Amino acid sequence: MPAESLADSRIAAFSDGVFAVAITLLVLDLQVPKGPLERLPVFLAGEASSYVLFVLSFAIIGIKWLNHHRLFARIRRADTTLIVLNLVLLLGISVVPFTTALLGRYLTTPDAPLASVVYGVVWTLNGIAYTLVLGYAQRSGLAPAASTLAERRVFLLYAIGPLGYAVGAAISYVSIPLAIAIYCLVVAAYIPPYGRRAKPAA
Repeated sequence: MPAESLADSRIAAFSDGVFAVAITLLVLDLQVPKGPLERLPVFLAGEASSYVLFVLSFAIIGIKWLNHHRLFARIRRADTTLIVLNLVLLLGISVVPFTTALLGRYLTTPDAPLASVVYGVVWTLNGIAYTLVLGYAQRSGLAPAASTLAERRVFLLYAIGPLGYAVGAAISYVSIPLAIAIYCLVVAAYIPPYGRRAKPAA
């Protein structure tokens, strides 16, 4: 398929749908008491880790959606390869509800480090997918090439992100709270605007 105007592409609508579904599915892991009722404060305290992970994953997916919007604001056209790379990126997003539930379920068990590694690895791979999308778009002329200082800084930010998630995953075997803090710090780096939006091609 030849490159087409991004305005004529269904990438944005489809991507927004995947992000919306993933962020909504997170709430399904928040449970109400089943079976014999127990004291509500006791139940809520026991579910505290699930609530924290829900807020964390909701925030990360939200920031990833914002970053995805900024990424595709830089891209003028889309071709088949770009669409496939974007699908790989969305695959990583769609798995987040599962990894969040997994970490919440095993957070207080001896398998907590492994669950945190799985959580971090998914974010690492997702970060790599973002970098691949941007790198391909720049190399193929679908987005401004990394020839200016601003564009090089954007690419560097994308390249460093996966490394940060990988460090967080590795730290899981030392400290789960520290690993989660690293995940938060990495994604927080993508909140501030990181460059001027490229002007669309005439």
